[in-house]
Amino acid sequence: MLARTLAVIGLAAAISTGLTGFAGAAPADRSGDAVVLKGSDLGGLLGTAPDKIVGFKWSGGQWAQIPVQVDERHTINARQLYPDDANGYVGPTTKGFQLEVYADAKTRSGVDEDASFDADDEFTFMAGDSGPKAPASAGVPEGANGGSGVKVDVSDTLGGGHAYVYLFKSTGGLDPSAGMDYVDYDFKLTNLPAGGSLLNDYGYIHSTNPEDSTVKTKDYELHSTDRWMEDELKVKTGDSTGVDILDREVAQATLFYCGRTEYTFSGHWLDDNYPANDGDTDDEGTYVATIDGPVRAIRSYMGSNSGPYTQREHIYYADHEVNTIFLRVHPMLDLYSWTDYAPSAIGMTYRDSKNLDGVTVDGDPDTLTPTTSADVAGGAYAWQQLSGPQGTVSSVVGAVTNIPDANFGNYYLDTDTPSGAMETQCGGDGKSIGASGFGILGPTTPNTDPRTDPFNDLTVKRVRYFGPPSDGATQAETYKERVAKPLAASSSASPFSNGPAVKLKVSLPGKKAKAHRGKAYKVRVRVANSGKLAAKKVKVCVRGAALKRRGACRVVAVVPSRKARVAVVKVRVKANAKGRKLRLTVTAQAQKVKAAKRLNVRLK
Repeated sequence: MLARTLAVIGLAAAISTGLTGFAGAAPADRSGDAVVLKGSDLGGLLGTAPDKIVGFKWSGGQWAQIPVQVDERHTINARQLYPDDANGYVGPTTKGFQLEVYADAKTRSGVDEDASFDADDEFTFMAGDSGPKAPASAGVPEGANGGSGVKVDVSDTLGGGHAYVYLFKSTGGLDPSAGMDYVDYDFKLTNLPAGGSLLNDYGYIHSTNPEDSTVKTKDYELHSTDRWMEDELKVKTGDSTGVDILDREVAQATLFYCGRTEYTFSGHWLDDNYPANDGDTDDEGTYVATIDGPVRAIRSYMGSNSGPYTQREHIYYADHEVNTIFLRVHPMLDLYSWTDYAPSAIGMTYRDSKNLDGVTVDGDPDTLTPTTSADVAGGAYAWQQLSGPQGTVSSVVGAVTNIPDANFGNYYLDTDTPSGAMETQCGGDGKSIGASGFGILGPTTPNTDPRTDPFNDLTVKRVRYFGPPSDGATQAETYKERVAKPLAASSSASPFSNGPAVKLKVSLPGKKAKAHRGKAYKVRVRVANSGKLAAKKVKVCVRGAALKRRGACRVVAVVPSRKARVAVVKVRVKANAKGRKLRLTVTAQAQKVKAAKRLNVRLK
């Protein structure tokens, strides 16, 4: 079954306060978002041990280290995320599909088979930790290997401007965290036996797995009691009161039925308001990753009854959460994911993209203009917001799907006495206070389980920002623009090095053919550049006394840093060339750097 709402993964994201104070910087109102790059975007660092990659910005005329984070990813058969004896909805061990996930030694995802920083790994830093372009005289930060440098250029697709981060391999003694921790994620299972572990003692089959897990940052706090079950939210930024405003996070299939909700997904059959569930046991669940890093934390899990591979992924940053549900289940009717607030949220104002003036959250029903598929699908985003002295929660939602004519919309219900058939409360305090979220309205959602053909893809992206009481509709619109138009980021070799800028090496690959007097002869030349900068206009020459005009040259436009290129140089042997061997000198030259190699071939 499911509950689903999606999260993000992406490639760039947003900018932070550190971008102020220098010309051309991206706007400060993008503070707190992250730049996320794949290993394939940072080729110069591939093969490096993750704990040896460190980041710096230029600040106040000197280098300042910033926190960076590598999260390893790999592709596995999804079936390995469950033990062999989980054979209900999960199916036999021969039934699965390939899936790229976060690697985690603490879960059945396991370690990345390539322990180094590889192409599918993710590299993250806060854009607020970027700075201006470093001057040519900056040199190399202490403790860094300059020959390994990579410059990341972060550009703002909304307001323009650029900012920069410089990455290096550590020579030892530098911690990638730079002594900072933006998110404190304390994952805690409360029913493990003494000495037990998530990997070996988790209740994967027909079991509750009670938690006392918390996420704490300077701006907010969250508390979870099981996989799909969140029961506390405190906004702490600005002059927010910090009171807990959450009753529960809801995941529900159809509005009138409690047979499939966050309770059943997590094995809590006895804890909902639906006695008909009390004898049921058909559920399986698993964790993909629980990661607590200096820049962000990751909480990823699976299992929603007959959708055992439906996945929810929370990625927590200092001032916001990216929440993704990947729907993988057989055909369904309507499906919903919403936040049900507590009575402590009464008095706040609810607004959304279609209702900018808002209504007061007071437990009395309201009539609002609905959000439609056109507002949230195909690259579009909508927002919802609750704001008051308690703080502000602004959620930006969008859906990515190939389902034709998909029917999406917002969900909102504010009544302290829900009684209608479409107002069913499956748990919590029985009230619906400012309850707001996302709905897949059906009437039928086609198959999204990759184990059965044909299947469609459906993910729902929610980015939830935690702001001060002063946030309103204008700020929510700004958040929407930031999600819709993330920062762009590109990388190039850093100009700062304690190694050579260009370092060339010549080799002669392949078997060498005989040379014939009076005939043309082709020489394949491989030129490698192990320097920190690209070698440009590389002149490759083949010389010899027995050659007409004493040889020939050709130019290779560029040999990138830590790359190689092959050039074919065509020369002509003199008809009167003497001896049994053709003796040649092969050279490559660029930027006052030269490499050479001798070549002797049989002469006929």
